[in-house]
This record gives sequence, C-alpha cells and structure tokens, in this order.
Amino acid sequence: MRLSTINTALIIGMTLLLFISCENFLEVNTSPNVPTNVTENQILTGVLARHSYQVIGNWPARHGVKWTQQIAFAGGVPPTWDNYDLTEGGTNASWTFGYANVIKNCLELDQIATKNGNFAYSGIAKILTAWNLSILTDTYGDIPWKEAFDPETHLNPKYDSQQDIYNEIFQLLNAALEDFKNESIFKPGTHDLVYNGNMANWERLAYTLKARYHMRLSNAPGENKQERAQLALNAIQYGLGSNAHNALFQYFTEPGSQNPWYQFAIGGRWDDRDRLSANYVDLLKSLNDPRLPVQARPAIAFIADSIVYRGFPNGMPDGIRNQISQIGTYYSAPDAPLYLLHYPEAKFIEAEATLIVHGAAAADPIYREAIRAHMDKLGVGPSDRDTYIDALPNLGTLSYDIAHDHIMTQKYIANFLSPEVWSDWRRTSYPILTPVTHAAKVDEIPRRFPYPLNEWQYNADNVTATGVPLGYESMKSRVWWDPN
Repeated sequence: MRLSTINTALIIGMTLLLFISCENFLEVNTSPNVPTNVTENQILTGVLARHSYQVIGNWPARHGVKWTQQIAFAGGVPPTWDNYDLTEGGTNASWTFGYANVIKNCLELDQIATKNGNFAYSGIAKILTAWNLSILTDTYGDIPWKEAFDPETHLNPKYDSQQDIYNEIFQLLNAALEDFKNESIFKPGTHDLVYNGNMANWERLAYTLKARYHMRLSNAPGENKQERAQLALNAIQYGLGSNAHNALFQYFTEPGSQNPWYQFAIGGRWDDRDRLSANYVDLLKSLNDPRLPVQARPAIAFIADSIVYRGFPNGMPDGIRNQISQIGTYYSAPDAPLYLLHYPEAKFIEAEATLIVHGAAAADPIYREAIRAHMDKLGVGPSDRDTYIDALPNLGTLSYDIAHDHIMTQKYIANFLSPEVWSDWRRTSYPILTPVTHAAKVDEIPRRFPYPLNEWQYNADNVTATGVPLGYESMKSRVWWDPN
C-alpha cells in the first residue's frame, strides 16, 4: 500500500513541479493560467523527485563516473563524453536542473513553510538548497547566488565566488538544524519520499553533509587541513549512524517511474552503451573484491556456463556491447532505489578525517567499519566480507600517503556511480587514474564543466569575469578548492 501511495505522490509531485517556475537567466517562462498556490507536501514531493532523478542520478554523476573510469562508453566513435568532448552546449541541462528545477522550488518551499510555521519543511528545503548549491559549484566553480533569484533588479546576475558559496552552504545547513529545533505545526509523512517524515534522519543527513563539505575544503587555499578535518569529525558524530539511516529514493517498474540508471544504461530509453570501465573491473579483480558481482552484470561468455565480468577501456572506439558488463541490478533494476547519501560514506569521511588528525593507526578500524558497512548494504556474505577485510593491510603500518590512497580507493568503490567520486578524485588525486589516450581536445581528466551556452549568450559579461575561458580549455581550469 505504501509503495502505491509513494508512486502516486511521485507522479503528482513531478507534475506539480512543472507549475513552479524560474525565469530570466534560467529561461523558464511563467504562465498566468498555471496555479502556484501549492502546499508544502506537493512542493516537497516534486523537489525530491527532481533532486534524485535530475541531479544525483543525472549529468554530474554520468560524466563524473566516466571521467573517473567507473563507467565507459562502449559503442561510439570518438570523440564522446568519455573522451572529454563536452562543450558549452552540452551543459545547459545540468545548470537548469540544479537552479530552476530544484533550488528555485526549494526557496519557494522554504518561504511558504516558514510563513506557515511548518519548520520541518523549511529545514528540509534548506538542506536541499545547500546540497544542490554544492553540486553546482563543484561542477562549475563560481556561480550566481545572491542575485540569481532577484529578476526584478538583476536580469544578468553576477557570479559569487566558490568560497562565498561554501560559506552560504554551511549557513544553510546550520539554519536547517535550527529550524528542526522549532515546533512544526505540520510535519511531512509519505510525501517525504526519502525519509517518510523521519526528522531525526534529516538531521543526521544535515550533519553528514556538513562533514562532507568540511573535507571538501580541506585542501582549499587558505584553509588548514587539520582544522577542517576536526570540524568534519565534530559533525560526523551526529551524522548517519547505520545503514538504517541511508537516504534513498525508491523507483518503480512502471514506465516513467524507473530508476535513472536503468533508463540511461539498461532499458534503452536513452542509450544502453554505458558499461563498466575496464579500469574499474580490473581494480575489483585485483582486490578479489566480492562486490564485483553486485556492481556488474556478467558479460557474454565464450565458454559455456562460465561467468565473466569484463570492462571496456575508456575512450576507445566501439565495442561489442554484449561482451562488456553492464551496471549491476542492485543499482540499475527498474525498481532499484537510488542512494542519495549512505552510511558507508559517513564512515569513510570519518576515516579520512581521523587519518589527518590522529594518524593512520587510529583511522584503521574506522576504515574497516566503512568497508564492512558497504558490504553489508550490498548483501555480501559475512564469510566473503570478513575474508576480504582481514586481508587488507593495517593502515598503521603504511605511510600517510599510501594509507590515504587506500581509504580513498575504498571510498571510490563504495560510492560507485555517485557524483562524489569525481569531487573526491579532484580533491585528493586518489585513486590514481591515467587520462584516456584518445582525448578530444583536452589532454587531462576534466576538472570542471564548461559554463553553459545559455549563460554565454545572455550573461556573457559575468561569465567572462570568472576568468574561465570559453571552449575545451575551460575543463582544465580548476575550481577554488582543487589546488592539486
């Protein structure tokens, strides 16, 4: 019964979200004949659906996991995205999804909920605003914020620095936690398609995001790595505490309600050429990792009754697709949930922060618990799980750099298909990756998206002021927190 209720709410929310518009530099028109007086429940349902499908499960992840070589494009003639062939015309959608389809509606939800004394909703709205701001700024660098939603006086909004955006992100998360301290007249229930109205889990999520973003800034210019790591440890103690707290969005088998990775890579609605990267499959094989059969589907075998997992080399032309493994059903079944943020990541954040503050020996048990939590989440058997973990070297016997590599490589595996893998790789340079050999115009793994064509057409002066060039060279320009 609850699945049917959620599915109906999802469809209603996705439809209602079309009624809530953004304008001017986002180029979304408002119709005077469309109702805008929608309730908090209706806005929340729609915004969560868009946040999951259009942001966490879409462009930032689909490009980032190719560039960090978890997925490869098997079946195209270079250049493709896999060869770093991304231009200004290819980034309009991700910009609009983040701004118009999520943040604009979060601001509307926050305003309505605060006015009505429904602080549970306003707190969630602030969390989602902060989350999507982080993805936008991590993807593009400097972005409009202070003037972005003031169309009466700012038709061409100025760009705020990424440093200022991150200050705003922390303010939003802190304000959300303050909202949760207030008594809310109404609280979300089944319209909350992530936590079903469990506000304690929303609070845990906010703290986990704070810890994530403190670590994001650990190598930023002018920042103290130990201080940021300690702030992350301070926050993570209140964060996700088990897999029971995982933030996920459930999908369904009905057309239009299916998992985005199923639609993008399996079902053929968009394409079915996104397959496992040879780099990723070889990594898991080298580790004898029992998660490989969960994260990958078997490829066609040339010997009867054998099970083969095979990846495709990133950037190479064409491939016989049925000879390359597809994404595993855990992640890409039509009704598979999309994990927005999960407990294993929280433990990896804690492990890395502990490494920085207290050293490798102190980080080792937390690192092992992170791997154990991820294997438990995937349903890996206890025997295979324990054999794998017991075979790992003790971090305390390793140098700092090698211990850091181990933590981040295991986090890379646990965050399979997440936008986080690209951000973590840019921040730490782990795991160590080699650029593709058939790159289009850029000879290194991209560090950012080009600013979208719409911005160059209608807000060119402010885009130019960022100093990020037009064209392929923009992808080599690093965002503020990425000095490696």
